[in-house]
Amino acid sequence: MTLAINRSSSVRSRWRNRFTRWVRGPTLARDIALILAIKLVLLMVLKYTFFNHPQARHMTLPPDQVAHALLSASAPHPSEGDQHAR
Repeated sequence: MTLAINRSSSVRSRWRNRFTRWVRGPTLARDIALILAIKLVLLMVLKYTFFNHPQARHMTLPPDQVAHALLSASAPHPSEGDQHAR
């Protein structure tokens, strides 16, 4: 039983030491984690600000119509020949 207690306390102290080194020292991992956290916050702010709700209530479309507009391929226009050669 004392062996399990000693292991858990050594694991905790190891994690505590690692965390304090991460906070105090200039590490690449900390800088990347901080930048990613800031980007995530900014992206969420942009999403909630601009993309959460339509601009007007009448701007909603049925899902079938949206799917058809997004997934249907338009027919290519027939070419009248090379216009640059004339």
